[in-house]
Amino acid sequence: MKKETKLSVVNLSQQEIPIVSEDTKTRHHWVPIGIMDIDDFFPVLTDAYTTSTTNAACVDGVADLIFGKGLFSNSPAFGEVLTKIISQEDIKRISFDMKLYGNAAVDVVWNDDHTKIKRMYHTPVQHWRAKKLTDTPFVNSYYYCTDWEDQRAQRVKVEVPAFGKSKEKRELLWIKNYTPGKFYYSLPDWISALQFSFVEAELSNLHINNIENGFLPLVMVNLNNGVPAPEERQTIEAMIEQKFTGTKNAGRFMVSFNDDPTVKPTIDTITTENLHEKYQYVGDYAQDRILVAHRITSPLLFGIRTAANGFSSQSEEMKTAFSILQTMTIMPFQNNIINALQDALEIGGWGETDLYFEQLTPLVILSTTAEETGQTIEQVEEDVNESMEDVDTNETNEITE
Repeated sequence: MKKETKLSVVNLSQQEIPIVSEDTKTRHHWVPIGIMDIDDFFPVLTDAYTTSTTNAACVDGVADLIFGKGLFSNSPAFGEVLTKIISQEDIKRISFDMKLYGNAAVDVVWNDDHTKIKRMYHTPVQHWRAKKLTDTPFVNSYYYCTDWEDQRAQRVKVEVPAFGKSKEKRELLWIKNYTPGKFYYSLPDWISALQFSFVEAELSNLHINNIENGFLPLVMVNLNNGVPAPEERQTIEAMIEQKFTGTKNAGRFMVSFNDDPTVKPTIDTITTENLHEKYQYVGDYAQDRILVAHRITSPLLFGIRTAANGFSSQSEEMKTAFSILQTMTIMPFQNNIINALQDALEIGGWGETDLYFEQLTPLVILSTTAEETGQTIEQVEEDVNESMEDVDTNETNEITE
């Protein structure tokens, strides 16, 4: 009689490099933007932020530095009304959206005559989609929906004209960077590290599963007394899983009672050499690629300790690293936000506003400098900021010469 063998095989799907695409051929009036699906761009970026520790630290840290101590005006007349038009909390949220999503949306409210802007509010950019172009080379309006995956919610979406394209009381100002190959939306600067963010997330899942399984090795249990029916096989598998997996079951042993030793169950251990070293390498490499994508000059500035960067960095080295970060990473974000708001406010009847962000110096630099000089943090803050501004000026002069 021919013996029957049943094996359960898990098929591992191949992950492809994520490609962001704007679906301009959609049947809808708006333009979906997707990575793995038709319109999952914003949810995927959110997941990469919430599941990757390094990515979340970089996004939060850079967004805080973009906002700094807030947005202010060098114009005395306008400086008094700036916070009445747009709050600092709204500016902080706009800065965060620009870093995480590469796009930001500002809800602009005009007066009744449409001659002057009354208020500007942050609005979650992930809830907006651009309207497809028809007979004009620019976006005329945007659609708002709280859940673009819900067909019923889509039916009650709200259309709001783009800023400067109507005489409506409410318009939407869209802030974004230039991205080659993209017209309606832009990409975040860290998009190239998207996969590495999910690598970190999967590594955390791996460790959780190892803990729940009691750090048991991968084993194959062979029951040598015939092939049961499918329903019975599922019951046996469920009983073994319930009995031997989970953190509370670590260290348990198995007892088998057999009438015949020839049909006793056999347990084969499937081992992989140096598995912990491979996981460590993957984790370190993923973290390094995320830091590179975010253009982090010194991970220590964000409280991230790496193998190549401990807590022995000198204050001057850290100040230089922060100065480069401020010049090459933070200022481009700030300039993009300032230019968009200044242009809108000028069109909105406020004239020259002369906006600027007040810089925020990481506490690790201030505390290290204060410890070296024997001063307080408040005493060294102004000197440190001036010294780093001098570095920026000298670098600019060298490039100009």
